[in-house]
Amino acid sequence: MNRREFLISSTMAVAVAGRASGQSSNSAKLDRIAIMAYSFQSVLKLPGRPSSPTRVLEFFDVPEMFADRYKVHNVEAQHNYFESTEAAYFKDFLARLAKTKSRVSNINLEFGNMNISAPDPALRAQAVDLTKAWIDHAVILGSPRVMVNQGKLTQENKQTAIDTLKIMAAYGKSKKIMVGMEPRGDSYVLLTEVIKASGTYSNPDVGNFGGDQANQHAGMRAMFPYTDGNCHMKILNPPTYDLAVAVRLTKELGYKGLYSIENELPGDPYPNVQAVYDVLLTNI
Repeated sequence: MNRREFLISSTMAVAVAGRASGQSSNSAKLDRIAIMAYSFQSVLKLPGRPSSPTRVLEFFDVPEMFADRYKVHNVEAQHNYFESTEAAYFKDFLARLAKTKSRVSNINLEFGNMNISAPDPALRAQAVDLTKAWIDHAVILGSPRVMVNQGKLTQENKQTAIDTLKIMAAYGKSKKIMVGMEPRGDSYVLLTEVIKASGTYSNPDVGNFGGDQANQHAGMRAMFPYTDGNCHMKILNPPTYDLAVAVRLTKELGYKGLYSIENELPGDPYPNVQAVYDVLLTNI
């Protein structure tokens, strides 16, 4: 081999190694990204939703679409996107996940007025029963966590909410499933107190703290120490914070979990999700 051939060969080897290193780095980052099926609710064919020319995406096709378009294999689902809880239905969904080596990363439970803050004890009991049922479903679907909607927390219902959550948390622990909550316009201080007292977890949503970026960062510092390993990442319109800065703060806080993309912007969900995806790939 002459000197010119050696230099060309060496240059190609370095380039290949660089690409491999970049691919490896991106692969590690992609392993930490999830996408919420909810982000595509405007184009999803969903149970009980009116048909529309824009609703062209089947829920069973979501894992393949995430894998093909975004190279993401973590699927976060709403519980009511599943048309059935029969064993055969779950088996078919798991087969679709396996096709693209994907997994369910979180299941969001939305039971309306049946929640831990409900003033009616019957509604709270129903919330417990439904949550237990979906913890069992999470075991079958391979999801390590579920997220409950806490309703409207107040100082007055705080202890009742804690007592109700303790039942959910204990059942989840018995099945190795984490029960989490996200800020939903309530006080992150109050929510964090409830999480700590009940033995549940936080699922911080960086867009749900309200106020300005300083308030967001204070909420993140309060809630990320109790994370279940999943957090929601979104872009708001109009923007009230810098998403890249928020992502970098999670790293300062030692966060090692998933970043799950949530889109609530109007218009085409595909580029909306891509915008959050690009920020994550650049900053995690």
